[in-house]
Order: sequence, then C-alpha cells, then structure tokens
Amino acid sequence: MYPKQGLENVNRNSINAEVYPGNSIQSAINNISSGGTVIVSSGLYKENLVIDKPLSIISKQGETNNTIVQAADPEKDIFHITANNVTVSGFNITGSQNKSGIYCSGSDSNITGNKLSYNIYGVYINNSTRNTLDNNEVNNNSFGIYLKASNNNQLSSNNVSGVGIFVGFNNEAWGTYLEDSNENKLMSNSISGLWEGVNLTNSSNNELNNNSILDNYFSLNLENSNNNKVLNNTIVKRGYSFSVALAHSQDNILKGNTAGPNTEIKVIYGFNSTNNTLEGELYTLNENGTGGVYKVK
Repeated sequence: MYPKQGLENVNRNSINAEVYPGNSIQSAINNISSGGTVIVSSGLYKENLVIDKPLSIISKQGETNNTIVQAADPEKDIFHITANNVTVSGFNITGSQNKSGIYCSGSDSNITGNKLSYNIYGVYINNSTRNTLDNNEVNNNSFGIYLKASNNNQLSSNNVSGVGIFVGFNNEAWGTYLEDSNENKLMSNSISGLWEGVNLTNSSNNELNNNSILDNYFSLNLENSNNNKVLNNTIVKRGYSFSVALAHSQDNILKGNTAGPNTEIKVIYGFNSTNNTLEGELYTLNENGTGGVYKVK
C-alpha cells in the first residue's frame, strides 16, 4: 500500500510534490507554487484537473501506461490548461465523452509522452501558440489532435490512429485537424486508420514534412488554405480515389511525397485552386469544373 505522501506532504507554495493513489492531483496542483513539479505515481486517478499556473505534471519515469487519469465527470475536460508554460507528460488519459483529454488555451507548453484514448478530442489546442506536442499516442478519439485559431505550434513524432473500420458516417474520426491555424509544423507523425487523416481548413503557411498518412478513407484535404508546404510525406490512400484534395486553396507546394513501391500519389484540385506547385504529370482535366488531377509514380 502506498503511503499518503501527496496532499498531506504538500504545504502551500511548495516547489515539488509527489502524489500517490488515494491522493488528489488537483489538491497538489492547488498547493504547489508556480514553476513547481507534481510527480504522480502509477495508479488510477478519477479527476478533472484545472491547471491555471505554470508548472509541470509528470508521471514517474516509465509508468505512462499505468498512470491513468480518468474523467470523474465525462462532460468536462480531463486536463484543462489555461496557463502558459505547462508540461504534461507520461499519462494515460481517458474517458472524456464530450470534451478533451487535454485542452490547452495557454501557450509555450509541452505535451509529451502521453496516451490519450476514448475522448471526443484527444488534444484540443485553442487560441494558443508555441506549444510542443511530441511522442504522444492518440487513438480512438473522435478528433485526435485539433488546433483551433492556434499558430506556431509543433507536432512531432505523434502516433494518431483509429480502429480502421468505417461503417457509414457514424464512425467518422479525424486524425489531425487544423482550423484557422497558421505557421504550424507537423513533422514525422504517423496518422492512420481514420475517416480523415489530415485536414487543413482556413489554415495557411503550415509545413507537413516526413509524416506517414496511412490507410485513412480521406488522406489529406486542404480547404481555403494557402502557402502550405507538403513535403516528403508517405501517403497511402484507402477508399477515396485521391491522395490529396485541394479546394479554394492557392500557392501550396506538394513535392517529394510518395505512396510506397508501385503505387501513386494522386492530387485532385478545382479551378478555384490556383498557383499550386504539384510534382508529377497532369493527366486529367475536367472542363466541367472539377479541375485537374496530378499523378506521381
């Protein structure tokens, strides 16, 4: 049995705190001073946490899968971050049926090494900048990673996946979704087995480089999104005939993308999508208005 060393041994304005099963993570957060660290031992914690000051909340090293934070109230976010300079690392976060595993409206935060599953949003970044999301496992959420009005964030080495089964529209799930979000970098992520892998809507000047976008029904869609760079990604389509679709999107660069051996990258665009740099050969042009199709083997 763990000793009760969490709340009992945290005096207000302490720098560090350790939390054990039977203690409250939120109480440790409330009592620790700004810039402090809360270390959480493995176990099940049923809480909805509010982080309104800069601090680090981390699991003990090597205990990610067994340090579980489950929504006490499934109608609320599990980690609700409003402060800047927050680190959340090493947790198994689950059970927010109508909200997010991690919601962040602060900036300059690090969300690393977490497992997020069975939430509406795995990670929701809202009106937030300069955050790092690295090495998270995000699976079986309705939205894996969602950026809303958020700029200059970096998403790297995350594994975003679904169940890989589509039965009508009721099983829709999105991997990485950017809305009104600019100048973000998506690097070396794996996004697979979803209704839609990557979607950029009203999002410009982003870079997608060296990602694996695999076996999603829709792979990569850009809508009203300009000046993005889509470089050196592996895109393996499943279901929809095209690897990339451009709608009302201009001045994007798509180069160096592959689909594995003996397959092809197919890009479809409308006449309202102009000045895009597309690697490959234009082999279809529909004069009725659907635009062109480029193919790279």
